[in-house]
Amino acid sequence: MTVQIPKFRWLAWALVFGALFIAAALVSGCDQKAGVRIGDTAPGISDTDINGEVVSLKELRGKVVVLYFWANSCCGKSLIQTEPVYRRHRAEVALVAINGMDHREDVVKFAHQNGLTFTLLTDEHAMLMKQYQVLAFPTVFILDRNGIVRERILGDAGPAKLEKLIRRQLEAPLKAGESYDKLHHR
Repeated sequence: MTVQIPKFRWLAWALVFGALFIAAALVSGCDQKAGVRIGDTAPGISDTDINGEVVSLKELRGKVVVLYFWANSCCGKSLIQTEPVYRRHRAEVALVAINGMDHREDVVKFAHQNGLTFTLLTDEHAMLMKQYQVLAFPTVFILDRNGIVRERILGDAGPAKLEKLIRRQLEAPLKAGESYDKLHHR
């Protein structure tokens, strides 16, 4: 005896589970208690970039840091547009692009084909995405010179907006009690 599943029943279940997954993602994305919030110290990152260089947020103190979570399939073109912004501010800004979906070889190829000069990391096991609770690409975090999260942008920031947010941090005076180790950046 063979049990027959009505023709579209599997589709109905897939839609129900898909809707529940999306609802959970939206709710957790709106939860102010979840994830990295504005004003938090950014979770540490210590990894090796696509060129084999060690990258550490701790070592980037004193610079404004842009963490740009991306995937080639959805936001590669947007990432390419950040290169001129980075080049204008490279002495004072670190741009760390964290690819969350593609293999290292594909990220290396993409970077070389597009002349990207900023730091690129791969997050093939989604550890950094989990740490920062990134649910969609692109997601951009702007950290001040002390490693404090000052902005979180969901979706494409665009070069003009990114420029504005970087300038805001570069022009911001250090608040009382805040300092970064200038000796570290000799």
